[in-house]
Amino acid sequence: MRLRVLLLLVACSKPPPPKAPVSELPADKVDQIAGRWAANDDLDWGYTMTITPGGSIDVWIDRGKMGRCEQKGTIAAGATSRVFRVIYTRGECSPEAVGMPIDMTIASFTGASLTVMVADQRRTYARAQ
Repeated sequence: MRLRVLLLLVACSKPPPPKAPVSELPADKVDQIAGRWAANDDLDWGYTMTITPGGSIDVWIDRGKMGRCEQKGTIAAGATSRVFRVIYTRGECSPEAVGMPIDMTIASFTGASLTVMVADQRRTYARAQ
């Protein structure tokens, strides 16, 4: 009898409501996106990006057997909303990028995740502790 009642309750219960989508946050100032961020890609490369409120950016890329490399420089708000200008002063990963202004567009920012677009590359970072 208990089994029938339990089955009846399970069959009659409503599914939980869908979770509300995560809200986008403003991402127009460096201090809004500041923090330590981490990501991985299809090649199992690891990325750690640290942005300080004062305008520095430090990106470490762990390329597996190829070793780690660092891109370090400055970051500032760009000319349009959600675009930041990055200028690397250290470029172990991409030496040709040193001294060249690079636009980094924020495709999505929720506080817990940060999706950036640089040239044709899109990468989603999670806030690291």
